[in-house]
Amino acid sequence: MEFTYEIISESNINVRFIYGGEWFTFNLFNRDHQWVLHPFDSSLIRNKDMSRLVIADLLQHKPFQVMLAKEGIILSELNTSIPLGQNQETEAEYEELPRIDRGSDRIFDEQRPSSPFEFDIDQLIEENELEDLVQLEVQLIEARQNMYNQILHRMFMANLGPTDPEFQRVQQIVKAYGEAKTRLLTI
Repeated sequence: MEFTYEIISESNINVRFIYGGEWFTFNLFNRDHQWVLHPFDSSLIRNKDMSRLVIADLLQHKPFQVMLAKEGIILSELNTSIPLGQNQETEAEYEELPRIDRGSDRIFDEQRPSSPFEFDIDQLIEENELEDLVQLEVQLIEARQNMYNQILHRMFMANLGPTDPEFQRVQQIVKAYGEAKTRLLTI
């Protein structure tokens, strides 16, 4: 078998692919309603030419294409964090993300709001039906899940992977948010 995948959540899939007799791991994640394929292995992140070769081969691999179809991901709309064109000078935005050191508590450089949960409960009740409140909760969960997916991405860039215990814990958080979202949608 030269291709395997594991669905971590509705917006995160780990993909393993053999190229040249070696296994390479990728993360396929949904960010802002756009699916992105990102190399997991530091050897591919450091070597853009090799990364282009492996990604191009993976995109043409029929089992990968079938997996995309089963998951509702359109191949022509799939982005890669490594530009596939040889003459492209601009790197994807992911290459500009700051790398974190192990144990760092500064994951994001963005300014955080004082409290994301500040609201007037009376106004919330008056202006919304229960369905609206459930939808609001789903949006909050999606935002949190997206944040943890970004943390996973930054951990990739810092050469941490699925064998790292902290990485595994963050993956579990992403999965828990996905399960909570699924349960809320059935209410």
